[in-house]
Amino acid sequence: MRVLLPPAKEALKAMKRHQSFSPGSMAPSWGFQILPTLYQHYQKAEVTPWISSKHNMGMAFNRSTWQDIRRCAEFFCTYDDYNWDWSLQHISQGCLAHKLHAMVMKGPRVFHIGECGVHHKKANCESTAVISKVQQVLKYANKHLYPSYLTLTVTNTNKKQKLRKGNGGWGDIRDHQLCVNMTRPGR
Repeated sequence: MRVLLPPAKEALKAMKRHQSFSPGSMAPSWGFQILPTLYQHYQKAEVTPWISSKHNMGMAFNRSTWQDIRRCAEFFCTYDDYNWDWSLQHISQGCLAHKLHAMVMKGPRVFHIGECGVHHKKANCESTAVISKVQQVLKYANKHLYPSYLTLTVTNTNKKQKLRKGNGGWGDIRDHQLCVNMTRPGR
């Protein structure tokens, strides 16, 4: 379960003002670490290559990025991985003209509050403690959530990554067809 903070819209607007700076597709992305000290850097954002395991918590992208993704629909929809983020990583590495980049706010606007799920096996799945921690962080960070400007840091990892085999769970042709149909114009 994820929680999107109300100031995310304002942060997205601030991020959008800087999108023309990026040579490739750029998806504004929000982190989720519950660290109050991150908000001291409320006006800072990092532009970095999009990495599935780091940038999948909450993201938004513009119409031109969606058009780029749609052009790779077949590549995305037939990749045998039940995780949308790994499928997106797959098209970024093997289909898109420009690799995806993320603009990540230092102070997160999305928090993960679920304690259980596929990757977490806990006896107590109650989210109350995590929600309480998020509320405490927000009390401290509230005055920092509406930046009037952003300072960007650009990181570039030129490390060539090979296309990886999917995790499975997305091999049914009906899933592929439904996915491709959802990317057709007019939907």
